[in-house]
Amino acid sequence: KGFGVEQLTQAQIAAGAIMHYLQETQHSRLDHITNIARIAADKYLWMDQFTIRNLELYHRSSPEAVTLLDILDHTQSPMGGRLMQRWLALPLKDLDAINRRHDQVAHWVANPEALERLRGQLGYIRDLERLASKVATGKVNPREVVQLKNSLEGLIPLIQGVEADSGTIFKDLLAKLDPCDSLREQIKETLDEEAPILLSKGKVIAAGFNAELDELREIAGGGIAYLDKMVEREAEQTGITSLKIASNNVFGYYIEVRNTHKDKVPEHWIRKQTLVNSERYITEELKEYEQKIQGAEAQIAVLKSKLNQSYLPFETFLNRILLIGFIFNCSLNNI
Repeated sequence: KGFGVEQLTQAQIAAGAIMHYLQETQHSRLDHITNIARIAADKYLWMDQFTIRNLELYHRSSPEAVTLLDILDHTQSPMGGRLMQRWLALPLKDLDAINRRHDQVAHWVANPEALERLRGQLGYIRDLERLASKVATGKVNPREVVQLKNSLEGLIPLIQGVEADSGTIFKDLLAKLDPCDSLREQIKETLDEEAPILLSKGKVIAAGFNAELDELREIAGGGIAYLDKMVEREAEQTGITSLKIASNNVFGYYIEVRNTHKDKVPEHWIRKQTLVNSERYITEELKEYEQKIQGAEAQIAVLKSKLNQSYLPFETFLNRILLIGFIFNCSLNNI
């Protein structure tokens, strides 16, 4: 009843059948579908598929033909493109709504420089409708979450620009847009800006988010800073200024000392290999460090998996994402 379709029994059945079909064939979760709305006959001009095809609104009669959509569609986002198609399929009948749309269009026609700025800002906004549906179904990947964050960031200059260029004509529409500051910050702190598509590939979690993961990454990457400190400390303690720490695939990590300094080697160092001009040693600390490196990749995979499962509390901000996607599509693209 709250959606105004309590008397439309056949429509309810059709909608229920669609939802059942989606549940059976597409997704186990349909949280992004939150309402149902009827197309009011007194607000829109109804055209059947044959009329739409004959008018060549979208469909070409021949490969060389030009449709009305080809001529009119200069939208800058996928959401705007879909909205344009819906507008063509459902022309307005309500005079007030027509006049409001004309006023908005007339404003930008009269201000071409402001329009170009707006078009440039719209270019930074990704398909929030699609991202919202992927979040709802649990099929969003790390790169798309970063795209979501960047799109929300793109709303800030867009809102400011429209407010500065248009006065109050879009006041009601802009009031509905929320850049979701806390959500953007959470994504920024959690995910690397260059996050990959697959959770198992590349750097997903941002540096600084988890100290244990940062340490494992440094170790897995060779731990140059750690080894430099070890070299500096051992050189100071032994007086062997030329010692170095290196590794190879056969012997692993080792401390190399030239023969001229063999007499300075501490007793707790263990000889690992003898060369013509030098000796190679291992220490308990270096052994432990080597074991850390060998296990670092496996530990990183386990830790990333745990963090990835909780890096974004989808349920917490899903409704906010859906609101942004819905409002951006239904409101801002009206201009």
